[in-house]
Amino acid sequence: MEYKIEKYLEEGLLLLSKLISYKTVLDHFDPKKDAPFGEENKHALKFILEYAKKDGFLVLNEKNYAGHIEFGKGKEILGILAHLDVVPVEGQTWNTNPFILHIEDGKLIGRGAMDDKGPLVAAYLAMKILKEQGFVPNKKVRLIMGCDEESGSRCLQQYFKAHELPEFGFSPDAEFPLIYGEKSHMTYNFLGTLEETEIILDFECGNRYNVVPAMAKMRISRDLKQEYLSFLEKKNYKGTIEGETYIAYGIASHAMVPHKGLNAGFILFEFLQEVYPTKLSEFFTKYLTFDPFGKKLDYAFYDEEMKELTSNVGLIQIKDKKFKIGIDCRIPKESLENVVAEKIKIAADAYHYKTEILSTGGFHYVDPKGFLVSTLMKVYQEVTKDTATQPMTIGGGTYAKFIKNAVAYGPMLPGREDVCHIANEYMLLEDFKQAILIYAKAIYELTK
Repeated sequence: MEYKIEKYLEEGLLLLSKLISYKTVLDHFDPKKDAPFGEENKHALKFILEYAKKDGFLVLNEKNYAGHIEFGKGKEILGILAHLDVVPVEGQTWNTNPFILHIEDGKLIGRGAMDDKGPLVAAYLAMKILKEQGFVPNKKVRLIMGCDEESGSRCLQQYFKAHELPEFGFSPDAEFPLIYGEKSHMTYNFLGTLEETEIILDFECGNRYNVVPAMAKMRISRDLKQEYLSFLEKKNYKGTIEGETYIAYGIASHAMVPHKGLNAGFILFEFLQEVYPTKLSEFFTKYLTFDPFGKKLDYAFYDEEMKELTSNVGLIQIKDKKFKIGIDCRIPKESLENVVAEKIKIAADAYHYKTEILSTGGFHYVDPKGFLVSTLMKVYQEVTKDTATQPMTIGGGTYAKFIKNAVAYGPMLPGREDVCHIANEYMLLEDFKQAILIYAKAIYELTK
């Protein structure tokens, strides 16, 4: 099989540019509408399906929740699972327009370039290269694309109600060489009411549970402006005051690696606890601040294969004396979900607050010695010549969990900077080309 990647590169960049131009950020979910995840998600899905149809692929749109692009024959299905939606850019400082593909110094810069529009395009081009070479897979190859991966994956829940599950597959939405295990995923809230003496009027921090918030805003009923500016200088934090609003700036990161970011909300609560402590600031600093592994809540679990639990405060909202603190927790074993629930209830009860568990589950594990992993690892090693890096487990949740025998496969190469969910997200051009080649060879080897 001959793989002429350079021949398809210009087309790939134009296709990626178009997909990035769609602001596929979830505003709200409305299952009654023709665009359940918003107009931009609907239009992005419609565009890529029409594009593939013109290229001679079979396509399907499942009520604008998700869709697929298919070629090949046979009863079995190889599923390639990618997503069109992206996380918000608010609170982040970009050097370029995040919804215009910018190519500079060998980088493809834009929201979704790495997560997950760039990899989606790479997988599509891999299919197109094989198809135009005359290769006919002995299985159906389906590139299944959802519009809600970043906010709960309701897209594929709907899709798989109407369509059969592939027998095996991979999701180009993580790291190379390969991820065969994903931690259980819990999202939960602490809820409560401020006491009359507490000074917070309103507080805004974060808009996704799975992102470390890079900005937090607060208004209070006391004038502590000079104290705040002195605090920022003393602690070497970034922040400012605009009118009566106290603002803190942190560093965004993916919730599966919260230790790589700096939560802006922690800065404001640390300030309150030092200068004007209250019941909530005491609770927050006692159980949550600067603790990415859940030690303060007494759920810092570790598993030799699945590694450490991670805990991210992704959302803080206070208004009219009511507060909500939203947390994304990645748990290394399914059996520990109930233990985490017990631990957070103990903490909440001590302060007469409440807990609300929004979701649990998603633990996923594939035999690292099986045919799928062995084949994909062989392809990766042949293309990259990297025989040292071994398959791994992660805290991230990918679409792979929808299929019993599926793994996350690329596109980020070992040693690369993790730029998912942060400002100036990018994918290296050379990595984009290499991903196309790896995915083309992988599809071939799995379906020849």
